[in-house]
Amino acid sequence: MPLSLSSAALVLEPGSLPYRPDPDCAIFERDLLVRFGIQRDEERLKQGANLGFTELAESVIGALPFRLTSPDLLVFAFGLPDMIALKHVAQRVSYLLGGGSHCFAVSEQGLRAPFTALRVADAFARSGRCRTLALIVCEQNTYAYPDPFIEENKVPNSAALLYFDEAGQYEFHGTRMATRGTPLRTLLGHVTAGLEPDSTLLVAGSWADGGELAVTGLPIHRGAPGPYCTGVWLDLARHHEEWSAAYRSVVLCDTDPRTGQSQAAVLRLRGTAPTPRRVP
Repeated sequence: MPLSLSSAALVLEPGSLPYRPDPDCAIFERDLLVRFGIQRDEERLKQGANLGFTELAESVIGALPFRLTSPDLLVFAFGLPDMIALKHVAQRVSYLLGGGSHCFAVSEQGLRAPFTALRVADAFARSGRCRTLALIVCEQNTYAYPDPFIEENKVPNSAALLYFDEAGQYEFHGTRMATRGTPLRTLLGHVTAGLEPDSTLLVAGSWADGGELAVTGLPIHRGAPGPYCTGVWLDLARHHEEWSAAYRSVVLCDTDPRTGQSQAAVLRLRGTAPTPRRVP
């Protein structure tokens, strides 16, 4: 049975913490950055929000309307690195939730990471090894070095938690990435084939081209500028209940500004037949 979205929560710019010096981390970062000709700037850390993935994950778990305990699978997805590269956040959060979860992270894929995480989790579920999933998508902006992408786009601290089980409303029906150079409209044409136009909502991140979206003729919800990897997932966490009352299908999509490649995923109300051809 496909995983279905049962509950969700989000945090966006939840505040800040004082800078906490970590000598071991400082040595590691200095030795790593010098290889790329970059100097570690501790003043940036002192002026930053100092909210890493651990703090964001704890905050978004606390925002859930129920107490989450040991989901079968716990997946972290992120497109930008954590504040402290030496931390292993998935294992830490699994421990806080009871220690009974299989857990791992998906990274080094830009904003594709959450889409890939869902695809992997779906494979776990279809093999019978996963009935519940906590997908946490995180993004933070405190670094000991300048990052023009984060600074120019004012990327905020944010996290979305999507909890899937076998009794939620929107089922995951696959994800697909456009090959390099393929227009977003072509990708969307493939993933929306067979979906009812009047009952399908296109949820697009701020990086997606508006003209490419418009040619689909579908209702469109655009994400706010700023978030990179978390964008459409914040919107899904915030609106999934109201959308389920109006739309049989939700298509999440965005285009990575760093690569130009687009990704899309299909969610469909559980029990609505006939279902479209599954996205490969």
